[in-house]
Amino acid sequence: MEFKSLKDEYIDLVVNKLTIIKDDLTDNETEIINIGYDLLKEKLEDIKIINDELKRVSLELANLKSSLDDNDYPNWDNGDEDN
Repeated sequence: MEFKSLKDEYIDLVVNKLTIIKDDLTDNETEIINIGYDLLKEKLEDIKIINDELKRVSLELANLKSSLDDNDYPNWDNGDEDN
């Protein structure tokens, strides 16, 4: 089985959707497909960055909620039941 790069798989997908033969692509069509791939790759990288930030903020929020929950319980160590 031949390993294909993500870009080659993208090109094959576009060619199949357009029902044309890959070898029959003109230089302009090839350039358009390459630009489309680069844009898609850039947007996927942006999504990954945003997803990582979302995970970080979600974890920070969970830690903050946990910290606030801890403040709702009485401080038994000091004998203070009103905290």
